[in-house]
Amino acid sequence: MELLAILLSGITALFSLTGVVVDKNVEAAFLAQIDHAEQLQVRVDNAPMHQIINGKINKLRIAGQGLWMTKDLRLDTLEVETDPLAISVKEIQEDGQNPRASSLQQPIQAGIKLKFNEDDLNNFLKSPDSIAKLQKMTTSTVGGAASSLNKDYQITNPQIKFLGDNRLAFKAELKDPGSGEKLAVKLETGVSVIGGRKFQLVSPTATVGDTQVPPFLLSGLTTGISERLNVDMLEKRGVTARILQFKVNPQELELAAFIRLSGSK
Repeated sequence: MELLAILLSGITALFSLTGVVVDKNVEAAFLAQIDHAEQLQVRVDNAPMHQIINGKINKLRIAGQGLWMTKDLRLDTLEVETDPLAISVKEIQEDGQNPRASSLQQPIQAGIKLKFNEDDLNNFLKSPDSIAKLQKMTTSTVGGAASSLNKDYQITNPQIKFLGDNRLAFKAELKDPGSGEKLAVKLETGVSVIGGRKFQLVSPTATVGDTQVPPFLLSGLTTGISERLNVDMLEKRGVTARILQFKVNPQELELAAFIRLSGSK
């Protein structure tokens, strides 16, 4: 959702306070909401002048490489291409530095392509934020298979590996803060997309130490992830999204999607 907020900010920054389209406005709006970018290119396909003054353009294209969304999360590649856009210049002027979806005279429709590489995701997984989320997820997922663990165990050394054929492997260590003992946790699974709306784990296997996680726990994990990674949850925020492609190979993870952002308040 953070990426969609950045997209909205960039699009509503298309027009200066005088109603003139400036590519640099979009670039500056994007850069203001991320940590930094190694490369970022913005291209606005101009419409006739009378349309520009009224807040309309034909198309917006954004291409970035090495986008640091936060100081820990690097996006290897981003490509965005929109359908024609219509913006309320008056509302942008009133909103100032806080553009809203209400400034859209018609919904934004855009295609988005993302690429992540393995090293970047592993760097992100080691961040305090990610470890805290992983710890919460692991507690509810593998607790039954690791009932003898200290309830205050700590997750350390999380790592992900791209196996190809849409399969991933994840491993980490659970550290008992009292004894310092560590227990290895491993998960290998395929990932598929159901109806363009949600992700599903395919043939997952997992172990905690030397213990195989029971199938009924893995079934709960599969259901839980599908519920959390369901793009229909975005609709209450005025966003319709459909996943067009999801591909994992040994070098990178690729995702292509269509989004439609409503201009309703």
